[in-house]
Amino acid sequence: MFRIKFILPLVLILLCSTQLLSNTAQPGIWNAGGMGGFTLLFPEDSLAYQKIQMQEEKISIQLYKGFAVVKGEYWMYNETEQDISMRSGYPIDASYETEKRGYTLTEMHFDTLYQLQVNIDGKAVEKNKIRYEAQTLHPKLDLGRIQTFGYEDEAKWYVWDCTYKAKSTTKIEVYFILETNNASILEGYDKNYHNGFIYVLATGATWKPPIGKGSISVELKDGLGIRDIHGISPNSIFLYDEKRNILTYQFTNLEPTKEDNIAITYHERMDDFDFPKVLDSSDDYFREINQLSSKDIRSNDFVTMEFDSPFSVPDRTAMTLGVVLIIMIGIGILLLVGIFFIIRKLFRKLK
Repeated sequence: MFRIKFILPLVLILLCSTQLLSNTAQPGIWNAGGMGGFTLLFPEDSLAYQKIQMQEEKISIQLYKGFAVVKGEYWMYNETEQDISMRSGYPIDASYETEKRGYTLTEMHFDTLYQLQVNIDGKAVEKNKIRYEAQTLHPKLDLGRIQTFGYEDEAKWYVWDCTYKAKSTTKIEVYFILETNNASILEGYDKNYHNGFIYVLATGATWKPPIGKGSISVELKDGLGIRDIHGISPNSIFLYDEKRNILTYQFTNLEPTKEDNIAITYHERMDDFDFPKVLDSSDDYFREINQLSSKDIRSNDFVTMEFDSPFSVPDRTAMTLGVVLIIMIGIGILLLVGIFFIIRKLFRKLK
């Protein structure tokens, strides 16, 4: 009977320690709401490679608790004497690589785009002409090492056909909604659950460099404030206007690399979040984001901000070591108690 009583606590302690020291997953941000930049180049479109310049890129983002609304505006100039037709679009259900403190984060996974709407020179692209395709991209491209989440050979895209008129500027305008509520931030053995948003700026490689000028504006909605942001990468590119609750990043002549890709973590995960209800109101949210995109946002109205890393989670190493130490002390005490009872039992027999 004593042996059972003695062994059972040890088994329970070992099981607890196994949970505490479970296998670590690949570090990074998983299941964030995100978007790869507007781009695309399949092998059969290779004659169009870098013959069209993105003169201007304007991204408007409104972050809510659990989701984000995005409007992208792109002014594309065809410098050649001929019209160029190619497929354009966005990667979905994808991941990309970035680097942090000397190791690679390969699981910057972002979810699909919802309620996607596309306008070309002010005319809406019909829904049935926005296709879902999975194809291998042209080998010349390095789109920030975008790949599918399932490590398949072919990336998945929302695509549509577009003709860029010779010596003319074509304006592409897109709207969509992203769910940000399901993001997990992993680092070592530690995990946190925040809302996560990703924008892969590096996917402009299809176009003739550089991007002439651009802006990324983030408005905090739904009662969110600057204190609700846990981290942004890169950490010091955004300026902040406290009165309008808007962050902005403005640039000129940029040739983006994977170091320019943007990741934001904010607020906490909500267990009872009703995303389908959000999608039912998509037209209202798109009207709201039109107001943001029409605002005159000048960087001299803002103050410089520096944020923590969105990849970091609280360091639980010390806590884990403390728990392990407690477990070891507990095992030692149990052993001493066991030895004490064994010795006492032997003395009784000797008497």
